[in-house]
Amino acid sequence: MLWKLLTFLSLNCREKKIEGLTSLRAMVQNHMDILMPKLHDICLAIINEVKNLRSAVSCAAMATLGDMYVHLQRAMDSEVEGTARVLLHKASEANTFIRQGANFALGHMVQSCTPTRVMNALLVGGLR
Repeated sequence: MLWKLLTFLSLNCREKKIEGLTSLRAMVQNHMDILMPKLHDICLAIINEVKNLRSAVSCAAMATLGDMYVHLQRAMDSEVEGTARVLLHKASEANTFIRQGANFALGHMVQSCTPTRVMNALLVGGLR
């Protein structure tokens, strides 16, 4: 099941990417144990989708990161720096829809992860 979701994210089809991200959000809520061994690879795939030029895909990826922060909490500490960097970049975009998605995910990160990791990630990501 997990490999199928990651395959969807690697396709060029916008609908399949959104379907994969939506399914990943459901997995985060219900099957965390399946995701944990591949958490870093999953986060790298989601980071690529946050950078996607299609706003619907980018926003779906940011919502997925937000859910991952909420449900995985401190297990996401190791991924905070990489994900914060891309979210901070998106938070500076002119598109309100994109900015709101980034702020939503960043808010969940601040509430769910270790404060020192979050502060470090925000400082390092903000300096870039």
